[in-house]
Amino acid sequence: MSNVSPLPDKAPPLVSVVVPAYHSDSTMEAFLEGLRKQTFADFETIIVNSSPEDQIAKLVAERLPAARFEQSPHRLLPHAARNRGVELALGRLIVFTDPDCVCAPEWLAALVEASRHGHGVVVGAMDLVGSTAFERAVHLCKFASWLPGGAAGRRAIAPTASALYAREVWEAVGPFRDDSFASDTLQSWRATAKGFQPWFEPRAVVAHQHGGDMRSFLRERRVRGEDFARLRIMEEKRSRTWASLRLLALPVIPLLELARVGRRAIRSGWTLAFVRTAPLQLAANTAWALGEARTHARIILERSPAAVVRRGC
Repeated sequence: MSNVSPLPDKAPPLVSVVVPAYHSDSTMEAFLEGLRKQTFADFETIIVNSSPEDQIAKLVAERLPAARFEQSPHRLLPHAARNRGVELALGRLIVFTDPDCVCAPEWLAALVEASRHGHGVVVGAMDLVGSTAFERAVHLCKFASWLPGGAAGRRAIAPTASALYAREVWEAVGPFRDDSFASDTLQSWRATAKGFQPWFEPRAVVAHQHGGDMRSFLRERRVRGEDFARLRIMEEKRSRTWASLRLLALPVIPLLELARVGRRAIRSGWTLAFVRTAPLQLAANTAWALGEARTHARIILERSPAAVVRRGC
């Protein structure tokens, strides 16, 4: 690793905002501007970049010079970069977000307030930058459980686009598994098992930007479905019999997921967006289910299911 920006010559901040970056120059400026506008001021920003260009470093130096920046000499998956950021963090509260998000001014203040009410893990609301059918379909597939307009309450997962972990919770759970894109799901399960189920705070809003096209999104859904199935089998110690039953359920999984998203969308005021993008969502759900099925088939055919999980992850 290259030298990180020097430590601030003052008392540690309450909050450390940890951000992984990789070829993020197209969205970084808007992201940094959102941080500059936060009404909550007692925080540091740590950006861990693993793409080889120097544009990110220049943007950070120009737009948020107080941020601590580290350049990795090699590619890091997002959760590996987040783990490195936490190693550098000074705050008692660790907040994760992404460089393709734009944080509302009250975002950090709302997360911190929720933590002060006794919630060791807090997840914020996910709004959308963009208005095309593709962007809305992607957003609903990924973030239906955390839409603005939803009611505060418990959630099963805290996506790292907007998540707060109290330091004591992080130390109890341990770092992210750094070789999987689904590690925020695994982290949430482990936090819940230790008595820290994520709390949804709808006033803590980030707006997410979604790039790519439908073809690349379908491929991502398939790969993420494989990854999720491997982590679930590992964490829940599932058998070949369970994998076989899950494989048989493949035809209904996309429809069940669409119904779940529909309920969330209606409750959060996203009914029209859901109806207009339902066919695109169904295609994405099918790609995810096929990814899961691929992992389940490997489990059924292998003599050692654990070997499939180790090789896949």
